[in-house]
Amino acid sequence: MTEETLDEGMVFEESPRFGETQRPEDHVMVDVGRGGTVVRVNAGSEFVPTLERLADEYNYGGFYRVFLNGSEVLDPGDSPETIEAGMRIAITPYDKVG
Repeated sequence: MTEETLDEGMVFEESPRFGETQRPEDHVMVDVGRGGTVVRVNAGSEFVPTLERLADEYNYGGFYRVFLNGSEVLDPGDSPETIEAGMRIAITPYDKVG
């Protein structure tokens, strides 16, 4: 397993470690859509700035979609202020047509 520390307590993992004890109140796993890569983000982090930073770090070039608990967040103004325990978050590429 490869792991490296990113900004503000984020940790990169290729996949969760087998048998790892995780306390859901401490962090949330964000699927960044790059080959099954997930990033561990501290619960309580600001939602929009954290996801914007992840999208930038994973080279989405400003074209990406954010899903929260299975539903797409269409407007950053509609997103929660902070990342909370139990959230399911994913970033996927936005395919431009034309």
